Amino acid sequence: MELKEFIKTTITQISQGIIEAQEEIDGTDMIVNPAGLATNSNGDKYLRTDGWRYVQNIEINVGVTAIEKEGEKAGIGIVTGILSGGAQATSDNSNQTVSTIKFDIPVALPSSPTPKGHKSTRKVSLK
Repeated sequence: MELKEFIKTTITQISQGIIEAQEEIDGTDMIVNPAGLATNSNGDKYLRTDGWRYVQNIEINVGVTAIEKEGEKAGIGIVTGILSGGAQATSDNSNQTVSTIKFDIPVALPSSPTPKGHKSTRKVSLK
């Protein structure tokens, strides 16, 4: 598989995953990749349009295997388990490349109203 095909497929699958995740959680209070983010001086992200709601990143680090077999269509698969060094001989004519992809997806997790009378023990400084 050529690099451009690998990049195109990876980005397409990530974006489709985000769209499908948002559709599946529709009706909940969670937002995947929300628009209208603001960042404070510490780098924390907040959703401005939703009462300054905290947004955090979900970090995803996956191993991806690209396999090309002679006479067959190339494919991409997610590697599960631990990657280890070393090589293994195979009898078929195939090329296998393992790469890692690391990316973050910002999410606003479901929130609940603060109960009346709740007092925080943490001191917060708003600047």
